[in-house]
Amino acid sequence: MNRKNIALILSGGEGKRFDKSKPKQFFKINDQTILEITVEKFIKSSLFNDVIVVCPLKHKSETQRLLKKFKVTIVTGGETRQKSVLKGLERCKKYESENIIVHDVVRPFFSKKLLNDILENLKKNKCVIPSLNVYDSVRFYSKDIYKNIERDNLKLIQTPQGFKFDTIYNAHKNANKFNFTDDSLLVFNNDKNVLLIPGEILNFKITEKNDLNKSIKLLEGVMNNVNVRTGNGFDVHKFKKGKSLLLFGIKIPFDKSLVGHSDADVGFHSIVDAILGSIGKGDIGEHFPPTEKKWKNKNSLFFLEYANNLLQRESFTINNLDITLICERPKIINYKKKMENKISSILKIDSNLINIKGTTTEKLGFLGREEGIACQSIVTVSKKNDFNF
Repeated sequence: MNRKNIALILSGGEGKRFDKSKPKQFFKINDQTILEITVEKFIKSSLFNDVIVVCPLKHKSETQRLLKKFKVTIVTGGETRQKSVLKGLERCKKYESENIIVHDVVRPFFSKKLLNDILENLKKNKCVIPSLNVYDSVRFYSKDIYKNIERDNLKLIQTPQGFKFDTIYNAHKNANKFNFTDDSLLVFNNDKNVLLIPGEILNFKITEKNDLNKSIKLLEGVMNNVNVRTGNGFDVHKFKKGKSLLLFGIKIPFDKSLVGHSDADVGFHSIVDAILGSIGKGDIGEHFPPTEKKWKNKNSLFFLEYANNLLQRESFTINNLDITLICERPKIINYKKKMENKISSILKIDSNLINIKGTTTEKLGFLGREEGIACQSIVTVSKKNDFNF
């Protein structure tokens, strides 16, 4: 997570063209509101230290209710978009942030790639704006006039928009009585510094009811194009004399410890193999050969982080992780929650997606004779194909 980046999401539009009684951000696409979809994508990107949502006072309680499951900051906005952005920026000041991404909540179909492109370009620019070229013929039309407009220099401007904090904050402070509907115009008016980068055709703004219907059909298409895979991991380590052992990163007092080239964390090793198997990347021994001295006594947390990075690089996410620890002793019932939380923090997934259970072999075999511990992990992962959301 980059502590220099703050996301500022504007959720203040009334959308009277959409519905007279309920703001469009509170309408659902499948089982989530537009507000929830947009905020969740920013959080899951892991690119931002904080996500700030600016909303009207009269919709604050509903916004808080919908977003209570997310770690976000909610700020009361002003009577115009411009004043709402300024209120959000005032809140950002305490974070000493370098980059601000401003986004309209009713554009839920941006991709993480677009966020990365904006942040990458902000390394050398003060203001980075996604845009689309205009390829259709453009006409000016009124009662008595119908004429062509040259389209070569016309651009369709989108959000999210990226800014250096000082650039956008100073632009808003210097806006005086001018009221701009777009932050890039305000910045350009202040210091003429704007870089346009390619936007995304699917990053459309939900403005009318037809847009909502289009969104529902679009998500149905995404859900029908999901690549789901399963990986299975198994590992076993024998006991030796000792006073404690390491399972899933948790030190457990015991009258034995485990033998291994690294730290012999049989739990982490089985998860690593399950993740590698789910994305077709071999096994732990191929990536970290036990014949190499540099892996001697290595903390297995490193192996798990490595496997998770490979998983994310392949654009997969973990849907479920089911783990079975097989041994007569030690009993893990009192450590399960700590173990699940530890795995959750490393893999950056909700602990509710992780299940750990213990079983025995009813005194049969080497495990029944208490000669060691085995662990089996099964992971289910998914990847959305064709749609880069």
